[in-house]
Amino acid sequence: MSSERRTSPRIEKVHLVQINRFDEGGLRADLTTGRTLNISTGGVRLELHHSVPLRSVVSLNLVLGERILDVTGTVVYLEALDGERCCMGVEFTELDPENVALLAEFVERFEEAAVESA
Repeated sequence: MSSERRTSPRIEKVHLVQINRFDEGGLRADLTTGRTLNISTGGVRLELHHSVPLRSVVSLNLVLGERILDVTGTVVYLEALDGERCCMGVEFTELDPENVALLAEFVERFEEAAVESA
């Protein structure tokens, strides 16, 4: 039995992302940048040099082409890649309808391109 819980396809694409972590009082605790390793309509896998604690609520400024999406999520996965970099999985928790549509369009566009090039 597979432990795969993803419900939407992941697009392996590198994009810049700014990550803001907030403390329990709602004040910004950390600011760091990274890059996406893959993205779906449900979340994103990031590579960065500054780890963010598991279960932290983060705000992401995600660059997709010429658009910047502001999304909120929860850190659900952490992995050390080497002595300097880590990998982090963020599940989106708050997406406005416009960002849902933009993410769905992005994923669909790259799925179609992958099928056409196969």
